[in-house]
Amino acid sequence: MSTTPRPSPVTTADFLAYDASVDPDFRQDAAPQVRADGVTVTDVSYASSYGRVSAWLVEPPASVQGPHAGLVYLHGSETNRDDLLDEAVAMAHAGAVSLVLDAPFARGEGSIRPYLQSYVEPDKERDMTAQAGVDIRRAFDVLAARSDVDPHRLAFVGHSWGASLGAVVASVDHRARAWALLSPRPSWTGFLESNDPFAVSKREAYAKYWDAYIRTMQPFDALPVIGSVDGPSLLLQYGNDDDVVPPKVARQLITAAPAGTTTQRFDAGHALDAEATRARCSWLSDRLGLPRVDSATLANVGLPDE
Repeated sequence: MSTTPRPSPVTTADFLAYDASVDPDFRQDAAPQVRADGVTVTDVSYASSYGRVSAWLVEPPASVQGPHAGLVYLHGSETNRDDLLDEAVAMAHAGAVSLVLDAPFARGEGSIRPYLQSYVEPDKERDMTAQAGVDIRRAFDVLAARSDVDPHRLAFVGHSWGASLGAVVASVDHRARAWALLSPRPSWTGFLESNDPFAVSKREAYAKYWDAYIRTMQPFDALPVIGSVDGPSLLLQYGNDDDVVPPKVARQLITAAPAGTTTQRFDAGHALDAEATRARCSWLSDRLGLPRVDSATLANVGLPDE
């Protein structure tokens, strides 16, 4: 007697799969703007699995010789690509070409947050999150295809929501030499199952949909997959005064991280501080074989979410 095989469960890797042979159709959407410091910033876009991704392309001054490192930046849930632009500009002085991405919920007029916390329609939030993960992978494709970028010196920098997603992508895509994760939440679904007043209120308000939401979003929790990331490529930065990801929660991801992970703690909140910026840029420069950014340039870098 024959039986019909059961379908394999859908994994995180399945959600982040894409056809790398498809041309990303990279475009300049406006004329390049050369800043007074020689760094060029251009409004660009490229094709991903779910439409076009808007981004800033940040290129070093002409005096900085290549081949360059390639960085991808992704912001948190409350902002857009402008949030991390000044850090990409600073890293350009060290010799990095960066793509500073808009998350899917931050693209176009009125697009902020349409599918974040979609408790009633979790499939939409899941698909949006998967889209953002593939967007990161496609950004690596765009950078690696440039003649002035060394494809063996790619890196990712993410803050908060973007950092948590970066950990998930790092478990699937192993091309980057460095993953700098700023204040990542170990597990969104774990937080929602906690006794935090916000989580309790959401569980009560959406009780009918709760189990489906948690089950649908679990593939994008960083905690279960962080152990499969290459440890030396990983930087975790947390603030001791973070009221979004407090130290006892941050400790979950720190404990689960693989051997060789660099962990840095600062007396700062969720946005971290200037000391964290200096430490992160120095770590990135060392990992990517770049000169360190000077203190005067770093002084112009603001904090995420500010």
